[in-house]
Amino acid sequence: MAEFRRLRERDELRQAVHEIGPHELRSYLLRSGWRDDGDLGRFASVWHRPEPGQLEAEVVLPTSTAAVDFRDRILDAVVAIGAFELRSPIEVAKSIVGALVDLVRLRVFHHDVKEGTIPLEDGVLLNQKARDLMASAVLSTISKRKHFSGARPPEATSYLDSLRLGQTEIGSYVVNVIAPSTPVPVDLETIPLPGLSTLVTANLTASLEALSGAIDAYEEQGDLSVFDKAIERGASANMCDALVGLSGSQKQRGFEISIAPSIHEQFRLPPKTFVFEPEGVARLAAASEYYKDNYVLPDRTITGVIKRLDRPADEEWGTITVTAHLGEIEKNVIVELGKEDYLDAITAHRAKEVVQVAGDLHVTARTARLLNPVGFRVLRAGDLF
Repeated sequence: MAEFRRLRERDELRQAVHEIGPHELRSYLLRSGWRDDGDLGRFASVWHRPEPGQLEAEVVLPTSTAAVDFRDRILDAVVAIGAFELRSPIEVAKSIVGALVDLVRLRVFHHDVKEGTIPLEDGVLLNQKARDLMASAVLSTISKRKHFSGARPPEATSYLDSLRLGQTEIGSYVVNVIAPSTPVPVDLETIPLPGLSTLVTANLTASLEALSGAIDAYEEQGDLSVFDKAIERGASANMCDALVGLSGSQKQRGFEISIAPSIHEQFRLPPKTFVFEPEGVARLAAASEYYKDNYVLPDRTITGVIKRLDRPADEEWGTITVTAHLGEIEKNVIVELGKEDYLDAITAHRAKEVVQVAGDLHVTARTARLLNPVGFRVLRAGDLF
């Protein structure tokens, strides 16, 4: 039984050190006060930790992934460090990995994922949307836009190629995205600069913070313009689409995003967790359409002058185009009118009078149309004040 337990623990440790390479282990040893005493052949180097009044501790660091036993030697090094630090090797492995990566943990929750499984199609979708989320974060780190389309910049592609999927966890259903977060050295006399990954993680945190606040404000006010300020902090239609996708193909699951930045002291950011309930998914979908300039503003009244009249031959109804202000934006709004209202519109157009009409306003990037129009009237001079 003891031998079985030992083998099982070694298998667990082997999985824990899977993400550790020579660079990660060397960085950990340097930060922990170990000293590089030089190469040991072609595939390793020897490190010592001098301790006053004690025998020096020694660790052999494998330096070449080409070595056949490279992974075993990494494991042995972690065990040796654990023996010196009086910690379990698995704890040491987590410390080494956590020091050099940012971890984005995505957990979905719903009654159908309680056992740690998920329908296959939604599992595939979850991983795709996790990548889309990180893509939106790196794009809005480079530039702030409502919607990103077209080819990605090379630095964004390089960042996405560096991402890894960590081990899944039981806990509703969990996906771990690992982003390397190694600082960029400038020279020996200056503090290293943060790498792109550090900036992306900070931007993702700010974006989710802004979207969470905007969702609450939208629920209270019913005004999509509350999402405008979130753009400045990195939100976009791409990010909203990715978040909606995390809820599953039927959009029925809630999800939680936990961001654990690396432990570099120079750029230490506090961990954050954001929870999106299923009810908030519809708000995110609405925000996405708003960012894409494809949304409906219910029960709006527009006021303006008629720019154009159109009526099909042999028909009594027709459409008018009203130049109106939607907030700070001027839009030409198309409105379909019945016979009597259209005749009044002809008169107002000739006299350049202001008209008013209410309905549900459907706005796209190029057009705006008033749906279910009611209450059309021509405003006389006294009605404007």
